[in-house]
Amino acid sequence: MEPLELVSGKALWGVICGTYILPSDEVVGEELQLATQHLQLGLCAYEKPSGSHYEDWAKSADIKPNEKEFVKKIFPLLNLTASQSWEILKLFLLNDFRGEASLSEILGSQRDEETFLAQLWNFYLADRLHLLRCLRHIVANTANPNHPYQGLFRDFMHDVVDKDGTLGDSLVKQVMLCSRMVPPTVQTHGPHLPTHGSHNWLTHHLAELREALATLLVYYGSTTHLPSPDTFQKLLQLAQGGGLGGRAEIQDILRDSHRPLVEALDATHVLLLTLIINADSSTSNHSLCEAGWIKRLDPIMTGLGARTPHHAPLLAWAVLQLRAMGDYLRSCSKTYHKLAQRALHGKVFSYLETSLNNPTIEGDELLLRLASSVVYSLVCAAAGCLDLERMGCLPELNSLAKTCLAQDPPASLFWTEEDGATGLLLPPALEVFPQDVEPLLSLTTALALANPESCLKVIELLSELPNLTWVANEADFENISMRGTDCITKNTLQPLPSLTVPPRTEGKIVSNNPPVIVWQTPCNAWQALLVFMRQLDQEFSRGVVVPDPKILATVCSTTKLLTAIHSTVPEQLPAFVHFVDQSLALLRRLSQAMRPPSSLVAALLEFLASVAADEPERIWSEIEGCPLLPYFVAPQPVAGGKRGKSDPFLSYRAGGLRALVCGEEAASGSYPILKSYTKLLTQAIKGGVSGGSVGGGIVFMSREVTGAIMCWCYKDYKERDSVLDECLTLLHHTLEASELNSYLRDLVVHQLVDKSSAGQTLLSVVVNGASFESALNQPTHSPVSTHARRLTRTAQMGLSILHRLVGEESSIGGLSQLLCAAPTPGIALGGGRLMKGSGSPPHLALTIALYVHQRLNPRLSYLALLTLTRFAQKLDVPLVACLGSEADGIRDALLRRLDSDTEDVGVKVALLRLLKASTTKQQGLTNAFLTPPEKLLDPLTSLLTNPSSNETGQKLTLAIVELVDALWSEKYTTATAYFQDKEDFWDALGHPLISEKPGEMSDAVAGHTLRILAHQLFASDTEPRDSLKNVMDKFCDPVKGNICQWSKHIIKHLESDSSSGSNVRELLLPAWRDFLVVLVARAKTWLLTKQKITLASDILSGLVYQLDSRVMDEKATNLLAQLYLALVKHCGKQLVETTDCFKSLSKLLLLMQEAVMETPVHCHFMILGAALRMVTLTEASYESQDEVIVLLDPVLALVQQHGRLAGSANPSVTSEAILNIATALLHQCLLRCHPDTAELHLNYSPVVPALLHATEIYMQSGKDDVVGELLRLIATLSRISHQSDDLSTDTLSSTLTLTIPPSKTSLLSEVVWGVVWGVIREGVRGVEGGVNIAAVHLSALCGSLAAPHRQPGLALATAALVTALAPHASLWIVTHAASYSQLTSAVTRCIHVTTHLLCTPRVVQLELSGQESGSYNRNAISAADPTSSVISSATTAVLNNMLQVLCTCLSAIIALGPELTDLMCGPGIDVGAWTLFFHPSFRPVSAHDPTAQPSLASLTSVLDLFDSHASKESRGVSPCRSGAPEVGLDTRVLATCAEQALLILLTQATLALMSPETPPRDALRVRHGLADEMNSFFTRWLGRRPAVSPLPISTGGTGITSSSHIDLSYLRLAQQLVGRLSATK
Repeated sequence: MEPLELVSGKALWGVICGTYILPSDEVVGEELQLATQHLQLGLCAYEKPSGSHYEDWAKSADIKPNEKEFVKKIFPLLNLTASQSWEILKLFLLNDFRGEASLSEILGSQRDEETFLAQLWNFYLADRLHLLRCLRHIVANTANPNHPYQGLFRDFMHDVVDKDGTLGDSLVKQVMLCSRMVPPTVQTHGPHLPTHGSHNWLTHHLAELREALATLLVYYGSTTHLPSPDTFQKLLQLAQGGGLGGRAEIQDILRDSHRPLVEALDATHVLLLTLIINADSSTSNHSLCEAGWIKRLDPIMTGLGARTPHHAPLLAWAVLQLRAMGDYLRSCSKTYHKLAQRALHGKVFSYLETSLNNPTIEGDELLLRLASSVVYSLVCAAAGCLDLERMGCLPELNSLAKTCLAQDPPASLFWTEEDGATGLLLPPALEVFPQDVEPLLSLTTALALANPESCLKVIELLSELPNLTWVANEADFENISMRGTDCITKNTLQPLPSLTVPPRTEGKIVSNNPPVIVWQTPCNAWQALLVFMRQLDQEFSRGVVVPDPKILATVCSTTKLLTAIHSTVPEQLPAFVHFVDQSLALLRRLSQAMRPPSSLVAALLEFLASVAADEPERIWSEIEGCPLLPYFVAPQPVAGGKRGKSDPFLSYRAGGLRALVCGEEAASGSYPILKSYTKLLTQAIKGGVSGGSVGGGIVFMSREVTGAIMCWCYKDYKERDSVLDECLTLLHHTLEASELNSYLRDLVVHQLVDKSSAGQTLLSVVVNGASFESALNQPTHSPVSTHARRLTRTAQMGLSILHRLVGEESSIGGLSQLLCAAPTPGIALGGGRLMKGSGSPPHLALTIALYVHQRLNPRLSYLALLTLTRFAQKLDVPLVACLGSEADGIRDALLRRLDSDTEDVGVKVALLRLLKASTTKQQGLTNAFLTPPEKLLDPLTSLLTNPSSNETGQKLTLAIVELVDALWSEKYTTATAYFQDKEDFWDALGHPLISEKPGEMSDAVAGHTLRILAHQLFASDTEPRDSLKNVMDKFCDPVKGNICQWSKHIIKHLESDSSSGSNVRELLLPAWRDFLVVLVARAKTWLLTKQKITLASDILSGLVYQLDSRVMDEKATNLLAQLYLALVKHCGKQLVETTDCFKSLSKLLLLMQEAVMETPVHCHFMILGAALRMVTLTEASYESQDEVIVLLDPVLALVQQHGRLAGSANPSVTSEAILNIATALLHQCLLRCHPDTAELHLNYSPVVPALLHATEIYMQSGKDDVVGELLRLIATLSRISHQSDDLSTDTLSSTLTLTIPPSKTSLLSEVVWGVVWGVIREGVRGVEGGVNIAAVHLSALCGSLAAPHRQPGLALATAALVTALAPHASLWIVTHAASYSQLTSAVTRCIHVTTHLLCTPRVVQLELSGQESGSYNRNAISAADPTSSVISSATTAVLNNMLQVLCTCLSAIIALGPELTDLMCGPGIDVGAWTLFFHPSFRPVSAHDPTAQPSLASLTSVLDLFDSHASKESRGVSPCRSGAPEVGLDTRVLATCAEQALLILLTQATLALMSPETPPRDALRVRHGLADEMNSFFTRWLGRRPAVSPLPISTGGTGITSSSHIDLSYLRLAQQLVGRLSATK
């Protein structure tokens, strides 16, 4: 036989109770299977030590030596074998010990070993009791359809535990075993027996006996199994003498405190014996009616009667035998009649009623129903064979029967039988109605409470009674004929209003003083009762101080009956509407009485509270303003001013209720009025009723009642706990009521956080609730009792109220009073005693944290964790510091519960939410749980690996991924590093995402999972782990299409209006954004091009839907825009290649323009940014026109729209950033469109005025970036537009000339370019505008040409302006000669300076870096940084810009001079009409002398520059000095500059030679210099390269040749010209 495995009864109870925790059937079934053998054996499973049990166990046990030594200490204490002692110790450490989980740590650090052993001893005793309770719970609920595990229990009973029907015998063995037990002593249990060990043992021993007997009672009462007569004899013999609780061996340690347990034990034993006797059953086959057993049992029965508990089985035995004998043996039944009389004279019915009212039976609904059935069966049997009326037992029988009839089975039996108890109870009650209503009303009230069927029969019965009984007065006798006791009416009698006795009705006088007549006429009892209520109303209306006691009692009984009926069958309320109206009228009338009867007030309030559950508005509208009730109206806020300090309760009145509750009831210790009123008020709050009476009630309860509850006197602790429960329920619903007046709500909150008022009571409840499980563990309580449930609910309400208070903003200041306050001293819930500690009270957070040790009711732990979560979010102090030395124990207890398969999922979820909340503000608490990390993270991985598909399982999974996400987000490297190394973690995390389709998996879980993956992929700098890579490979698998399915799922939910898409909008979409952004940016290889295109298409579709919908989801639109921008940024090249990409984008831009008021500014910016990125990815040429042309119209509309909105007072409509990027987008589109095509679109869009308006607005506010973009677009529009008044030079110059200050050189350059293109386009008409801007900004323009390396943009634009104005030089001179002379001179000098700077790139780099170069010599350069020999890319870019400036300046000089052919071949040319821009000499000119005129040597320097930068294959020895740095100049531009310089050299030399003003000596020098300078150049280049470049053709701009070399034909021609010019005349 396999060794027995002990289980913890307490832990098993938490799994199977079905009240607070509902594990799955599979979990419960597994736990029951593990506990099967222990449940079958029960207490017999515990083995006493014998022989060498310790030595045998120590040899096989694989534990540490110190642990073995500890077991050697505890097995004598527990009186168990070493093996079972070790098992009990492990169960204690796992389930009940509040401290470290490791036994080695306990043995090494336990300071008080005796305390630990006492805790172990108490756990062992309590766990035995819990095991018996578990068995009874299973047996009792096999036929209870309301229990969630009823089917599982039934199968477990029939197929496993009681498969052979031997469970009853096992229970009897346990009872017999317990009956032989003796109290422990130091001699029997060793020196470690606790001080009160014997007392504690006896308490549990008596409870074990009672529990075993109760299980037998339930077993025999709910199954078909019957005990054998031998079993009955054994159980009967246990009742002899003092019974089980009066055994001699326990008398020495029996105390008064054990008396309730002894009484409960006797009551259970008596009911069991009565059940087995079953006096009301058939006697023909009754085993106890056999002669042999009668002979054996009669002596035992005859000996009973010395104690009151003996009388019940004695009566049952006598009745059974009397029924078995029958009428023919009645003469021989004197013995049993005597036994019955002995029992009846011993007040057996009173004792049975006391037994039913015993807390252990009354508090257990199933046991009470069974016991009531047993007792009622005995009553019926006794009434059938005994003359109970003659014996004077009817009063006791009446009371007992009514107690029984309040339960379901006896009530059903009552309506089916005709004799027995029914015959004794109902006819006498009917006979005296309505003269005496109490018998009938008390009986029917009990029957109405039993079940709906019984209640309906009560209503039917009272609707038509068979007779009417009333007192006849003298006037009535005139209409009555008398014949002895018989009488008959002559005329109609009216005993009561609406009740009449018709003529010729027979009656009978049943009493003469006063004369009471029973009339044989049908009577409607409801009419009579309503009459009594109206009579009482009339008495109060007449001002009667003391009403008729009989009528008062009748009305009270009536309202109790009505309350019972409504609570059982509320659908019958319309039939009693007159009673409701009369009750309301009575309550209003009572407010006028000087001393309203408290019994009537309580009864009326109770009935109205019951009705208010269905019709709160009606009830409270009728009693609004009733003076009996409190009243309060919140003050109205003062408009336009501050309210001064005043009494907040100025408008409050307590009403007459204060005197009744705080006076009469507080003095008596019973509070029916308070409880009824509280229920009535609760129904008002739940029903959303508001008003002065409701507000007054709330103030009354929170201000005057709650704070005093713990200090009032009570008739018993049950009354106090009941009042407290109702009061807290009211306050809980008050805080939950969303429609409650905020002022009133704040008053309640302030009272609840005030430690001198209601806050003290709340604190006491919370503090006591933290240890109330220890009270429920006491043998005198049962976890399923009514009282236990009330205590649990009270603690729950206290925690729930505190949880809501922490969340209330108005309570934060006052809540600090409660954090370290002490509870009401000496008061504990449940009638226990509050343990007094020393020192200051613990922090409230610690008190709440101690609730995590509650295992019998996980709901308390759940609420405690929710409250701690609020503390973690609100407290400014470390929560782990508040827990103090208990922190480790609390942490370990929570981690054990998290790792338990049988733990309530709600507790696990609440714990995970607490940890999630602590990751941000309570890092110390999070780190405590992560020390070491495997204690928390391994259970999380395990729970993720084995998820549950039901709703609770999904909540748990969501809580797990929320916590893991928070750990990653808050960078808890300890946790993330541990997770990264766990391969099963990534598999468990990604499995739902891969295996389940979108919609099957929770969107919230998917969102957090994607966030975790995004965090990991973003933060990891190394190759992902194989497990993570495997998950990503599967998720991104193009065949399965998981990632695309999720994309379509998200867009589908965004396009739906259902509330199911909230998780998608709030969580999944942001996570999806993060995941995809990281995926395309950091892990591009996982997505194929086809997947990227699909994702982008889905996102674009979602954006189109959002912009096209009536109500735009701004958050979703922003997220989609961000995601689309990221995809375009990282995958734009693949997206551009799709055919419909730009068409969809065009539709989106058009919708965005139409919904400009609804679309968020940030969304505008991102969509435009994505569009700009898409356009810039196309080739910047006319070949891209077909792709981007569809964007032109919507972009034009957007630019026009936002340009007009510039300066709008509504910043949510537009911004400079939007216009900036929209302008850039339009600019890029125009660069890719042919001018003719663009012109067609521009003709229909007045975009230029909008641009000019925006330029002026943003220039005033200093937005240079957007102004620059606007001006660049204007310049481009000016270039491509053929004819436009909006873009005329006059318009541009008049609008922009004064708008742009000279200091903004970058902006000024764009203005100049716009004018340049206008002049080129308009010709003479544009000269005035060009000259205008040149004149206004002359200084800036000339300055830019003087320093081209510092302002290359403006210098280039200035040179282009000069080039554009050059064909109209005469008009220019006439218009503004100063600008002509200064600009032409500046252009000429710019050629000289630029060439010089291009030849000294290191000097340029030094100046650009901010260093002063001084004189351009080697010393200055050698003093610089050694790395200056390397020209930076930034410097190279500036040098190329300068090269462009040089080229344009050369073009300007060419345009300003004559054609070379005209000079050489033209007849009669006026040489004097042309300006000689270069001095006719070849002497070097300093670049630092601004007044020196450049010479022809400046032009030859350009040729030398070209020669020095030509490719190595095409040049000879470079003329540059050794050590010259390599500079990446654009050789094409450089070749163009050389061609232009050569042309200008020839032109200027020819002019100088032809000019009469040139002295002959100078002319000769020109010829010689020209020959010397050019011959060496021609020698190096002629004959080496083929002709590849034609002569450059200048169009007024910078005509750049397509070749990087000078055309050789052009060089040969130039050589010939130079030769002719050099020849001496």
